[in-house]
Amino acid sequence: MEGPLDAFVAHGARLIGDVRMGAESSVFFGAVLCGETDFVQLGPQANVQDNCVVEATPGNPVRIGARTSLGHNARVFGATIDERALIAIGARVLPGAHIGSYSIVAANATIPEGMHVPPRTLVIGHGRILRDVTDAEIERIEHGATDYARLCREYRQR
Repeated sequence: MEGPLDAFVAHGARLIGDVRMGAESSVFFGAVLCGETDFVQLGPQANVQDNCVVEATPGNPVRIGARTSLGHNARVFGATIDERALIAIGARVLPGAHIGSYSIVAANATIPEGMHVPPRTLVIGHGRILRDVTDAEIERIEHGATDYARLCREYRQR
């Protein structure tokens, strides 16, 4: 693992291989990040919540942008997620996919291999683009990132 001293990795989380963490990024309980076949990179204040699986695939690193949140039980394989996005609870992002900034992948949705999600887009189901993300939803993304950056600081002090 490579990262700043102000990043947080919870007890019971696993970082395997080439995992790079940005300032105040966090990996919570039971999450597994695997950078064995390529690297996994978390941007500043990105958070990977409980029981997520994040795994690079051959030729497909994982890049998770600044202030992006991966909700509990989310799965990301060999994909790029730009800054300030939300991958909601139980969602899956498959190899070669690219999620634009300020986008939301809804709970339990799947982004198919190679799909490009434009910035500020809400995706549901199996890669179905539903609509643009609202200003209220962007505030929710920002609020979540701020909350997890605070938790990161609190847990480091324990």
